[in-house]
Amino acid sequence: MLKAVVFDMDDTLLSINLSAFLAVYVRDEARLLGDIGRKNPFSALAALGGSLYDLNANVRDEDDDRTNYAFFVDTLRKRCGVPIDDPVIADAFECYEREVLPKRNDAIIAARPREGACAAIEEVTGRGLRVALLTNPSFSRACIECRMGWGDMLDMPFELVTTMENSTRVKPSPRYYLESIESLGLKPDEVLMVGNDPKRDFPTPDCGVQTAYVGTGRPVRATWSGSMADFASNFNEIEERFYERQERELSDIVQDVTRGRA
Repeated sequence: MLKAVVFDMDDTLLSINLSAFLAVYVRDEARLLGDIGRKNPFSALAALGGSLYDLNANVRDEDDDRTNYAFFVDTLRKRCGVPIDDPVIADAFECYEREVLPKRNDAIIAARPREGACAAIEEVTGRGLRVALLTNPSFSRACIECRMGWGDMLDMPFELVTTMENSTRVKPSPRYYLESIESLGLKPDEVLMVGNDPKRDFPTPDCGVQTAYVGTGRPVRATWSGSMADFASNFNEIEERFYERQERELSDIVQDVTRGRA
């Protein structure tokens, strides 16, 4: 039974020029890192960019249970020697993300609520379904809440918001999805993911989580494809497709077991 709908954020619930945002965010944080660590600006940028790359590539051993934040801290320390988890240094970065970054939204970043986002949340919660924000957890809570503020999401009833601090992998790792779903007390077949990224918003490899796709194109793996604006008005169809797919997959499993016994 469908019990929860979990949403991606960037270009799903939030309309944003993500490339422009990342350029500003990385530039500013690299400057701050360079100033604190007395590093050449280019070496600080290389260290920060390399650490973020390693985090987003899930370059980790299977038994590595560190949070994404701990992994990022350790990786960055190895690259440039700056311990950004030192309380004083951590406060400086959080101050930037809480006080300065929210003011960086401009005509180029153009962050604003995505058309249909509020209606989608209202439709889902109005049916008694739970909601969570499964945005890629390669950013701190403060940075994610900055973008949530741009999208008028801070008051939405998300039971979970995934961040660097509470996740141990990033998308599309099935471990990320499974840990997030387990923290909600749910199973993969009780959850529908909504996202716009054909690479990150479908667990790879598959772990039993269905995805409603609100990006461009129509990925084969999508249970439903359409615009975010159409999501709420088409939710009856989306639910029907969710259950139809479950039935097909269950039937395939039964047939495989039957063949194995033959």
